[in-house]
Amino acid sequence: ALEILRLEQEDDGSFLLRDPEGYSTDELVLSEPAMFVAAHADGKHTLDQLQENFDRRYGKSPDPGEIQGLLDRLEAAHMLETEAFFTHRKEMQEEFLIAPVRTAEHGGKSYPETPEDAGREVAQFFENAVGMEEEGDRPHGRLAGLVAPHIDLRVGGSCTALAYRLLADTAPVDTVVVLGTAHGCPYPAWIVSSKPFDTPLGTVPVDEAVCRRLAAAADMEPGEEYYHRKEHSIEFQALFLAWLRQQGRDLKMVPVLCGSLRGPGETDPEAPGENEPEPTTLVFPPPHDRFLEELKGLIQERGESIVVVAGADLAHVGTRFGDRHPLDETHLELLEKKDRQTLGSVSRGDANGFFAGVMEANDPRRICGLSPIYGLLSVLPDSKGKLLRYEQATDPTGTVTYASLGLWS
Repeated sequence: ALEILRLEQEDDGSFLLRDPEGYSTDELVLSEPAMFVAAHADGKHTLDQLQENFDRRYGKSPDPGEIQGLLDRLEAAHMLETEAFFTHRKEMQEEFLIAPVRTAEHGGKSYPETPEDAGREVAQFFENAVGMEEEGDRPHGRLAGLVAPHIDLRVGGSCTALAYRLLADTAPVDTVVVLGTAHGCPYPAWIVSSKPFDTPLGTVPVDEAVCRRLAAAADMEPGEEYYHRKEHSIEFQALFLAWLRQQGRDLKMVPVLCGSLRGPGETDPEAPGENEPEPTTLVFPPPHDRFLEELKGLIQERGESIVVVAGADLAHVGTRFGDRHPLDETHLELLEKKDRQTLGSVSRGDANGFFAGVMEANDPRRICGLSPIYGLLSVLPDSKGKLLRYEQATDPTGTVTYASLGLWS
């Protein structure tokens, strides 16, 4: 389940391959012809078929030595499904499952790894968040849920802090259920971890009773908890919860990764970049999803002592994510308009409207927060929200959008 990003738009542009599940620690850059060869390593094509297709596309036969060298490089990086890879995967899963805590995988990368520097940075995020909230009144009632970004904290840390300022002011809360995007899980799943999350600001303990109940309802497959190992969508939320614990809040968390609600499309490896993907298969949760029903019941039992957070970003658009052309200012304005329409459904507590709006035209914006936000709205059906802040992170290769939002019941 590799993530493939286009680095350049030219005909000889290159591709970045990386493993969101963390079995490979390498990031490989492949030329377009090398990516064409790698796309045939799918268990369906023979070497003769590859050579024929390569000749048809490039007008020459590939060098057998170069092909073998590429395959050896992919195998060494644990990016091919071989016997050695399956052995490596099993060892990594077993190592993680017996570990007593979930370590801070992104410390020193997306945020400082020392307690002093991390504390200063998070405090600065909270200070920056003062005055960032968009105009408009907050709904009445108790704080029941948050949408908080999971974009790199060096980009969206202050916007994330804006959401947690609401939690800091909500005294009765002692359990925070965090629904995070599982970027490496391509199928529908609710993946509960019972491991405390280590951060530079201290370890965030879990609510063991809630974890047990939700894990039983989630009907998890053996080994699925491994998806938590490198996933950042919950780790970034844990850092803010650890900071609140340092301020005297006795908060516990329940980490839940949310798999994809889409089925994968198929692309013809004989012409990568030329064919549009087949229409995505929508995998809408059943009306009586056991996990969501159990979480909804827990919220009714716990009342004001529990809050649900969706660690979620919004759109991923531009050449880096597979679009043919970069976005200009007009496109970015249209993107914001569409995003705000989607966030309007969230503010209305409309789970089905949110899902339908995202999946309109087969989700061209690639909303990576689809699953956690849908889960959040499903367990808070009577909530009303307020958009706190909407932002876009743009560079020449692509744009990621994100927002902070509060929900009150």
